[in-house]
Order: sequence, then structure tokens, then C-alpha cells
Amino acid sequence: MTALTSSSGHADHGPHVPKPREDCRRVAWHAPMNAESRRRILRWTCECRTRVYYLVVGGGLAYVRRSDKQTGQNHETARMRYREADHLWTELLLGLAH
Repeated sequence: MTALTSSSGHADHGPHVPKPREDCRRVAWHAPMNAESRRRILRWTCECRTRVYYLVVGGGLAYVRRSDKQTGQNHETARMRYREADHLWTELLLGLAH
């Protein structure tokens, strides 16, 4: 497995998400909930790509947001404990989830 760190990338140039593997886990994406009054983006993927992912925390929970610059649509995972969201984040960056 590739070693990843929270500081991979800088400014708007985060890590690139690889093509998903054939045996990858399918993620359930939902319309944005905007449930938190305050949220913080902890990590993001490279904004030079059409699809950008964000690891977001707020309200004591975490989730991954997927933003498609081509269509202007955003989708989010369900809210979950930070540990679960961080694990999903790693899977996305390794092509193990899509």
C-alpha cells in the first residue's frame, strides 16, 4: 500500500485520486445536507481535476464531499465518526473506493 499523510499536497494542489480499481467499494453519495452551521475542510484532492474530494468535519461528525466542476453538482457521504471518514478518505486516494 502507498503511504499517505495528511499533508500530501499543498495549497490547491492536493493528491490526485487514481482511477478506481475493478474490485473497489461503491460509496453511497447523497445530495448535500448542509446540516452543520460550522464545518471545516481538513483535506482536499487536487483542484486541477474535474472531480474534487473534501474531507469535512462539523457537528462532531465527518464526511466526504465530492464536487464535480463540470456539472457543478456536489454530493456527500452520510455523516460518520471521524475514524470511519478518514478510512474512506484513504480508500478513495488508493482507488479502493469510488
